[in-house]
Amino acid sequence: MRSYRHGNLPVALLAAAREILDENGLQAVGLRETARRVGVSATAAYRHFTNKEDLLASVAAQGFHELAEAMQGATRGANPLIRGGLAYIEFANQNRGLFRLMFGPVLAERSKYPALQAASAGVEAMLVRGVTDLDSRSLNDNLAAMAAWGLVHGLAHLIVDGFFPAARAMVQAEEILAKVRLPRPPVSEPTS
Repeated sequence: MRSYRHGNLPVALLAAAREILDENGLQAVGLRETARRVGVSATAAYRHFTNKEDLLASVAAQGFHELAEAMQGATRGANPLIRGGLAYIEFANQNRGLFRLMFGPVLAERSKYPALQAASAGVEAMLVRGVTDLDSRSLNDNLAAMAAWGLVHGLAHLIVDGFFPAARAMVQAEEILAKVRLPRPPVSEPTS
């Protein structure tokens, strides 16, 4: 247990929750354990998070912001779709517990948490933009974006769940993504 000193308690609680998530998995994360790890009372933690799910939603929102940042940085230059996909997979590989939380059933009702919903919508918008700048339909209506996301997300889960050998996971993912030709939506014909 580390002793908490004056500062930003919500940030300290989020950091501790992520440590617990990484070390012991989702089931081990709770407000009491998180507060104990930071060195404050559970009552202090409840002043910032109403329950465990609220804490987890805040952790997941952080994860979506970090994922968006990683993908944004990767999509500059040649092959932005492949590079963005690899950034997504690398994020999942380096943040396995967080990735499982972000896309797991515990927080399936994202609309209960506006910050989480906004953060995940930011990643979805980036996925749509990565497929094409010509098609501004939402992710659910954009087959090319859904195909790209399904491929990348599936590869990420296979790596996270240990189905790819860890030493070759990123190399294999890059080889797969380089061979895939994603459909492009039709370009509208100019009117005369």
